[in-house]
Amino acid sequence: MADEKIKRGPGRPTDKRKDTVLRLRIDAETHKKLNRCAEKRQVSMSEIVREAINEIVREAEAESYDAKVPGGKKTQDNR
Repeated sequence: MADEKIKRGPGRPTDKRKDTVLRLRIDAETHKKLNRCAEKRQVSMSEIVREAINEIVREAEAESYDAKVPGGKKTQDNR
C-alpha cells in the first residue's frame, strides 16, 4: 500500500485556473505576517498575495482614471 499513489480530490472549486507559479523571496518577518493573515482569514498565503495584487492594481487604475478625467481627484502628479 505504501507504493500506491493516493488519489487526491480536486481541491477548492475556482473560477480561474491557477497554473502559473510565482516564486519570490521575502524575509522571515514578512512571511510571519503573511502566514498570520492567511490563518486569520482561513485562506492560503497565495490567496492573500492575489488579493493584495488585485487591490494594488485597482488603486493604480483608479489613480490613472482620476488623473485623466477633468475635475477628477487631484494626485501629486496633477496638482
